[in-house]
Amino acid sequence: MEALTITPEADNQASSAPTSASTQAGRSLEFGLLMNRTMGAASTSRPSDKSANNVQVDMMLGQAGALSKMNDQYTHTYVVKGTKALYDLLGAIYGYALQIDGSPLRDHVLQRMRDELQSKYELKTQANTPWITTVIRFILPTDRQTAASYARVLQVAFDENLTAKELPEYIRERGGIGKISTTKEGAESIKAIKDHNTKKLVLAKKVLLATAKAATMAAPVADDNFLSIVPEGKKQGEFELAIGVQVGSEVKIIRFLHISEEMESTILSAIAQSALPDDLTTLQAQLDDYREQLGITNGWGMEAGDKGYELPNVPAIPSSDDQAALESASAAQPSDTVAS
Repeated sequence: MEALTITPEADNQASSAPTSASTQAGRSLEFGLLMNRTMGAASTSRPSDKSANNVQVDMMLGQAGALSKMNDQYTHTYVVKGTKALYDLLGAIYGYALQIDGSPLRDHVLQRMRDELQSKYELKTQANTPWITTVIRFILPTDRQTAASYARVLQVAFDENLTAKELPEYIRERGGIGKISTTKEGAESIKAIKDHNTKKLVLAKKVLLATAKAATMAAPVADDNFLSIVPEGKKQGEFELAIGVQVGSEVKIIRFLHISEEMESTILSAIAQSALPDDLTTLQAQLDDYREQLGITNGWGMEAGDKGYELPNVPAIPSSDDQAALESASAAQPSDTVAS
């Protein structure tokens, strides 16, 4: 079938002659007309023309805008102001607790609080219960969860040696009541330990992958010998887990498991803590040397930026030190050029 061609001559004829069926077919392929039909537009519509459906949709969207304004008002009135009032309340409770702690009647007051909690609410508090916890439980005897949350914050404030006036701003700086579980120094220490363990976990994975390069124990495993225990929606880890039983001098492999990334991290963490040193600088240096011995320049856990990394099938770029040494050696060699 021949392609349909529209020429200027055909357009001129169409303008002077009656519209034929073929000419009408050609005009139907004009880009503007085609897009109008595709997008549902009408060539005679005006911006002011709206159907009843469009007006109803605008009204419904307008209701969403009104609800958005109501939410902003609620947030300002109840959440923002309410949070400030809550922090001020905790400051007042903390001031009351400090007053009891500094009183010569401190022990008598705390004992009376324990007695009344027992007699009125059947709440037992031991003599070794933190005194701030006893005070908060006495103020909030029917809300155990809130009392525990308040007691935790006030104990941290006491450990930080804060005044009641300083407490509200301190809570805001720490990100709210839910973020306070220890002092700033303790929180920084916990974060440092967590960061250290995370880096150690990453290095443990790289060590194992490098070890896989030199591993001699290998065998093909049929798919039906694998059992996946990866929960639905979770990502599978990079390592497989083997289940074995020691029988005399042999280990009988029963099954191989596909495991999730979460379980893999748990296992790697146990390996890292039990088998690897805490000195991550030394551990990294040992890994670099091991990779160099195995000839690993990419893959096997090596990433861009690691020492000795090279892009696959791309010559290594010499370092600045290597380049300087090369230039120095080249300059020291006698010239082969013969003066004319």
